[in-house]
Amino acid sequence: MIDTIEVESVEDLAEGLIKYRISSGLSQRALAKRLEVKEQQIQRYEATRYESASYQRLCDVSRALGMNWRHAEMLGDARQRHPAAMIVAGVRDQARRDSGQWVFVDIGFSRDQSSCGIAIGDSRPRNVRFSDLAPCIARELESDTAPLNLLIEAPLSVAFNAGGNPTGRSIERKNGKTRYWYMQGSAVMLLATMHLVRDLYEIRPTREVRLFEGFASFKRKEKHHSHAGDVSNLRRVVWGERDRGKIVDAEGLKMRDEDILVSSFLVLGMDLGIPPVVVADGS
Repeated sequence: MIDTIEVESVEDLAEGLIKYRISSGLSQRALAKRLEVKEQQIQRYEATRYESASYQRLCDVSRALGMNWRHAEMLGDARQRHPAAMIVAGVRDQARRDSGQWVFVDIGFSRDQSSCGIAIGDSRPRNVRFSDLAPCIARELESDTAPLNLLIEAPLSVAFNAGGNPTGRSIERKNGKTRYWYMQGSAVMLLATMHLVRDLYEIRPTREVRLFEGFASFKRKEKHHSHAGDVSNLRRVVWGERDRGKIVDAEGLKMRDEDILVSSFLVLGMDLGIPPVVVADGS
């Protein structure tokens, strides 16, 4: 049975989560296991009164504790005042054409080249410079009130094994080959993505931004590939052409049951959750 508590603010909710866990006799380790995060993450949450947690994560924690809260203006208060509250991980069921406005991005990080691909809705994909991405997305954020689904071809989550060491995810293994998404050159794309998401956070969007990860790394060497082409291939999968790829939810990303998945943005103090991954087959 879920108990309900009264709260007046986000700060009260954070304090309530901590007190409720303690009064329930639940350890930080046990709560971490329920949420499939590291115990150290729960320790950081509680030490900072959940300052780095998204509104979605606050909901996850309360459900894991079997706790509910009641406050008429709680949602508006949380979304106004809580860091990154409007930027959240999408879910697999939302990875469809009609779930909101779509922006597809193939991330790049270059001084001189148009190293990023972008497609807005059904528009023709084009290559742009990294500095153009945030303004393009900001204009879309101002153009509508529906949720904006943002797919970024870059690693948006990281996996650790039971020993706390980095490991691969299921999408990174194919036909006996492994392509660790957040190692070597891909680390640069992860850095670029962190800057992009931080720029969007600074905009303080007033509509929900749902994150989706794109993965188009297993490509045929004999074919020419481009950033715009990768964006197009990923969009086709979302648009329903499942013969061109697949969509993998967060649980399906684990190689082993004991692996732990975390948001790539935790190092920025933003827990944005684990987005599903749209995989293009490389054709």
